[in-house]
Amino acid sequence: MHRDIDIKYEFYRKLVHIISTIIPVIYIFTSYGFIVTLVGIGTLLMVLIDVLKRYWTPVGALYKMVFVRILREHERDFSKKLFTGGTYYAFGIFFSLLLFSMEVAVASILIMIWCDTLAAIVGKSIGRVKIKGNKTLEGSVTFFATGLVIIFLLKYLLPHFPPVTFAVFALFVTTLFELYIDKLNDNLTIPLVFGFIFSLTLI
Repeated sequence: MHRDIDIKYEFYRKLVHIISTIIPVIYIFTSYGFIVTLVGIGTLLMVLIDVLKRYWTPVGALYKMVFVRILREHERDFSKKLFTGGTYYAFGIFFSLLLFSMEVAVASILIMIWCDTLAAIVGKSIGRVKIKGNKTLEGSVTFFATGLVIIFLLKYLLPHFPPVTFAVFALFVTTLFELYIDKLNDNLTIPLVFGFIFSLTLI
C-alpha cells in the first residue's frame, strides 16, 4: 500500500514536469530572447515564492495546502530547505537556455523532463534490481532508452541537430552521473551535465 501511495505522488509530481515540455517546443518556434525572458520571469517568481514561504507564515501555509501532493518529505520543512525541487527544475531549464545552443538546450531540457520522469516511475513501480540507494537497473535503463528516443526524434525534426553519436555519448555519461551522484539536485545536474558534455564534444 505504501508503495502505491509513493507511485501516485510521484506521478502527480512528474505530471508538472511533463507539462513543461511546452517550453522547448515554444523555443523551437519562437526566439531565444522570448523564451529566455519567459523562463527567466518564471524562475524569479519561483525564487520569490520560496523566500516568502520560508519567512512569511501565511504564504508557507498556503503553499503546503496547494502543493501537499507533490512536495517530498524533506521539502516540507521550509527552515531546512529554501528551494524546492521545482525551483531547481526552473534553474536547470533557465541555465540550459542561457548556456547552450538551441539544439543542445532543447535536448538537455527534454532529457531532464522525460528521462527523469519515466525512470522514476519505472524504478518505483517495477524496479527490482537495486544498484545504488533507491536507484534501480530498470530505472537507469529506462532513462537511457528514453534519451535515445529523444535524440533520434530531434535529429529527425531539427535540421541543424549535431551528430547523434556525440549526443548518445553525452547521454551515457549523464545516465551514469544521475545514477552515482546523488548529493546534488538532479533537476539541475541532468540538463547541465548533458548540455556541457554534448557541447564539449562539438568543439
